[in-house]
Amino acid sequence: MRQNKSFSWGLIVLMLILFFPVGIYMIVKKVTTEKFNYINNGKALKVLGWVLIGLGIIYIIPTDSEAGSDTVGSILFGILLFGGLGALSLLKGFKYEKLGKKYARYVSIVNTTPNTSINAIAAAVPTTYEQAVKDLQSMINSGYFMNTYLDLNRGELVRAYSNFPQNNYNFTPNTAYKPNLQRISTKCPSCGAPNNIVKGTANECEFCGSPLQ
Repeated sequence: MRQNKSFSWGLIVLMLILFFPVGIYMIVKKVTTEKFNYINNGKALKVLGWVLIGLGIIYIIPTDSEAGSDTVGSILFGILLFGGLGALSLLKGFKYEKLGKKYARYVSIVNTTPNTSINAIAAAVPTTYEQAVKDLQSMINSGYFMNTYLDLNRGELVRAYSNFPQNNYNFTPNTAYKPNLQRISTKCPSCGAPNNIVKGTANECEFCGSPLQ
């Protein structure tokens, strides 16, 4: 699935230096719209968090031995602003990186095994059945798996197109499994995500939108 173009981290850092509020807006916009880049954004947020905390520490260093109440107030404001934002960036960074790794695990399992049982997927992660249902539904809603839904009555993850024949589900004509199409597994050269593509046709990575051969 192709993502909307977003801001680069280089541009975000530049705006943080030139116009701090705009830089903060760009960070929020980037991490909330890039649903398939949790790992890289998580790492970038952690780096940004440490930088902001470092700036907060700099405010602690006295610059004037006769600092008045106004200066003390400015120092406290700087510590709270940069330290608070830095801590928040670190927490979000760890959270996104962990979430990205977990989702990548699900993608690898779902795209490389013929077993569509939710119990089997949960065991492979590993996690509980209930958590697997929650995670898979969240990934489906975010667009990780196209033409896919959870059949909780059967305890199955149902995919319209797959390398592996599904159980005899009655798909509509638009989503019917087509065994005559030869599908292969490949890794995206840009983001490294595994993809199932139709051999001999133009394809793109469903995670970052890069062309695949």
